[in-house]
Formats: sequence, structure tokens, C-alpha cells
Amino acid sequence: MKVSNTNCREFVINKKPFKANNLFAEYITPIDDVYVVYSYGYHFPMFVNVKGTWYENSDRYSVSTSKQKNQAHPLVKTIKVPTNEIKNIIHNNVNGRNNQQIEV
Repeated sequence: MKVSNTNCREFVINKKPFKANNLFAEYITPIDDVYVVYSYGYHFPMFVNVKGTWYENSDRYSVSTSKQKNQAHPLVKTIKVPTNEIKNIIHNNVNGRNNQQIEV
């Protein structure tokens, strides 16, 4: 569903797929309950929810990405990890991986 960045938080909280301006979220696999919020593409996962646990990318990029992070934050406690580690979390928690989306 297409939404504005300012209205995406409710989608993140409810783990619903969406597309916004340079920000989108999807389930890698609903069976494994791996939900990912991306900024500007698959190379930068901002938030990942794996079976109820939220992970937050701790790396900083640009002012616009920082703003997107604030707009999409699920407003719960997150575990902060760098980009490479968050990609490993995605990779290690997906059965039947779609390797074209996950670049580790």
C-alpha cells in the first residue's frame, strides 16, 4: 500500500507491507515472521522484526535517512546493530531465502 513517510509508523507497528517515499517494508517470508523496513533499497534495512523482536540499524547515513528512521520507528525497545549484523539476522532467520533480496 502506498503511504506517506509521516503515516508509515502505524504500518510498521502492525507489521504491514507498505511503500512510501524512498521507504518501504515487506515480509521476507511471512512463514518465518521476518518483517523488514528498508530505506532507499534492499541495501539498507532500517528495522527488522524477527518473531516479535525488533532490531534497529545503528549505522548513520544521511539526514534524510535519519528522518525516515524517526518516522518509521515502531516505538518499542529495539536492539541496535550495524548494517552487516542486521543483514546477518535477516539471513539467519529466513528459511527458503530469497537471495536476490538479501545481500550479506
